[in-house]
Amino acid sequence: MAFAPTKIHGGMSRIFSGVTVGATGTPPTYITHTDGVPGSGTELGLTQGDTNFSYQLTKKDIEAEQSLAPVDVMSVSEMAQVETTVLEHTYFTLQRAFDNVGTESVGGGYGIWFGGGTGPLAPRTECVMITARQRNAPTKFIVGVLYKCYSVEGFKLGFKRGGESVYKVTFKALADLTRNAGDQLGYYRFEL
Repeated sequence: MAFAPTKIHGGMSRIFSGVTVGATGTPPTYITHTDGVPGSGTELGLTQGDTNFSYQLTKKDIEAEQSLAPVDVMSVSEMAQVETTVLEHTYFTLQRAFDNVGTESVGGGYGIWFGGGTGPLAPRTECVMITARQRNAPTKFIVGVLYKCYSVEGFKLGFKRGGESVYKVTFKALADLTRNAGDQLGYYRFEL
């Protein structure tokens, strides 16, 4: 196998929430974008540090009394999520960090109130998409999509003299059982 330094990725990503999901299938209908921006959803805004897109299939060894080593392996769970640290304090991004709260946006500002169940207690779920321009092919992108996510972290905002106030947002995927088997969490696509 030859070395392929052009396949080394470096660079930033953008993250969008509330994106319209493509049709299910094998392969699924990929969400289209123009220069990394999908036709639906809202960008979370400026972030700080890494945006991490992760998927993990958890496996368990099958052990038998007749062997010291495992004799087989089976899958027991899978997990997918996107996490980032947000810089912008916009009404949209704060709603994603504070889930299941009362909100209002008016000319004088926006407000978020919480505690004791201000509305239905079911968490909000939505499609999340990240896009990253390829380093050596500026018209091509790496795209990660999670179909049905909820916000995990809650809200923790530090105010500090020597730096920006940031907050972490983590979107964890749920299986979308309305989609075909094998296409229920999301996809990762490297455009050619």
